[in-house]
Amino acid sequence: MNESIHEHHMHQHHMSDTGAMVMAGIPDWLYYTGIALILILSFIIVEILNKGSTTTKSYKKFNLLTYHFIKRLIKTPYFRFLFQFPLFLIFCLIIYAGIAGHGIINIAPVLTWTIWWAGLVLLVLFFGKAWCYICPWDFAATLLQHMKPFGVAKKPLTLGLEWPAGLKNIYLATGLFIVLTFIELGFKVTSSPRDTAVLAIVILLLSLGPALIFEKRSFCKYGCLVGRISGLYAMFSPIEIRSVNKKVCQNCKTQDCFNGNRKGNPCPTSLLMPEVNENTYCILCTECIKSCPHDNVAVNLRPFGTDLRHFKEVRKDEALLAIIMLALTSFHGITMTEIWESSGSRSVTGAIKALFNTGPLASFAIAMAGINLAIIAIYRLFCTITAKFAGQSEITGAKVFLYYAYSILPVALFYHLAHNSMHLFMEGQNIIPLLSDPLGEGKNYFGTATLPVMPLLSDTTVWLLQVFLIVTGHVAGIVIAHHISKRLYTDTVKARRSLIPILIVMILSSLLSLWIVHLDMDMRSSFM
Repeated sequence: MNESIHEHHMHQHHMSDTGAMVMAGIPDWLYYTGIALILILSFIIVEILNKGSTTTKSYKKFNLLTYHFIKRLIKTPYFRFLFQFPLFLIFCLIIYAGIAGHGIINIAPVLTWTIWWAGLVLLVLFFGKAWCYICPWDFAATLLQHMKPFGVAKKPLTLGLEWPAGLKNIYLATGLFIVLTFIELGFKVTSSPRDTAVLAIVILLLSLGPALIFEKRSFCKYGCLVGRISGLYAMFSPIEIRSVNKKVCQNCKTQDCFNGNRKGNPCPTSLLMPEVNENTYCILCTECIKSCPHDNVAVNLRPFGTDLRHFKEVRKDEALLAIIMLALTSFHGITMTEIWESSGSRSVTGAIKALFNTGPLASFAIAMAGINLAIIAIYRLFCTITAKFAGQSEITGAKVFLYYAYSILPVALFYHLAHNSMHLFMEGQNIIPLLSDPLGEGKNYFGTATLPVMPLLSDTTVWLLQVFLIVTGHVAGIVIAHHISKRLYTDTVKARRSLIPILIVMILSSLLSLWIVHLDMDMRSSFM
């Protein structure tokens, strides 16, 4: 029995040409089942939605702060510290282990890329901006600015300069996201403890520098790539911070949520509570809950995707990042397959090297730019087709691009989850021996170094989960697109016609996601 299990395990996993452990892609029967589900559900969901009622502006929600013990905990000055400080220590461990530890057997890459980076999107899905609440970089910046780890600061240590007007958008964060992807994949940072540590230090400096120069947490609001990605994804989350009664806020003269008081610091991202309509820029610091003299701030549970159905306005920078996130996550998946980099010129990078006579890094850059620009261009083309096909002259392809980009977010989010689930559940167990030997020195501090290491979930379970997530994101995207169509077009017929090209885009995107997970995938570490 044990021999048969071992043989099955070795059949599902083998070594690639580059020496990485490879996980087999989803089997053919599941791949074609996923395709069938996407095609069939697309038309069923659209038909159901077309027969349903129009979009409403209200939604059901439940304020968690009605439980007094939750409110007391959140209002406790040191409650956030209890989460941030342990994360900060782990962050310091990553830096120390990456620099001082073994070049291969090391906890730094596993903690960073397998546990944190893979688990981050899952955290955002269910808890919104929870990462910002526990963020170790924000903790370090707060400690530096306030000279104490928690509580109200009267005179923060900062020059307090206003963030440049030209950067009051998320283009900087988008650019940093693209750069990080290039560095992570182009330089294979995920397999290097030292490079992982250096990158961690760079991100820490990106947090500390602006905190000393600019007012409040301007970099968190506009420049932090993790915060902005999670900010857009958090629009799908079932957690929000909102005012209980906006009339109370409108009658408030002191605006303590913005300015702060002796109980809470000013809003770090300069938000006025009655103007908060989406999760995007709130970093869930809960200072407004502490400072509001009227107890008029709620932490609500709400339906998934609420912000994407009820967003107040569209923004070019957000729409562009939404499409770039779809393109980059798809690109990320492709780079981990054997069609990307294998021996000979039959791979993507091999073909580019042969065509342009370029080196590995230049070939990677060309391929990255080409694939991402192609995905963005295809979406833009279908937006132009949508505008023409719907037949309402004042609604241009550019406007369609902005609005329907928000319906693409769930497609990107759930493919991101499908991709990360493979790393998290097939490689996350590698943290167990490294807990006792974080530097790869042959230690066994907690007795886990010699424990048998097996995947957290079976291959079949991960495959089923991946297909389920991709199909779920596809259905969610269609539902949100339906709501957006009715906001974009007042004429019902034109709204329905506009959905057809967008539906084709979503089908193509979801089929691309299925195709990627159908391919054998390089893993970041082995089961050894």
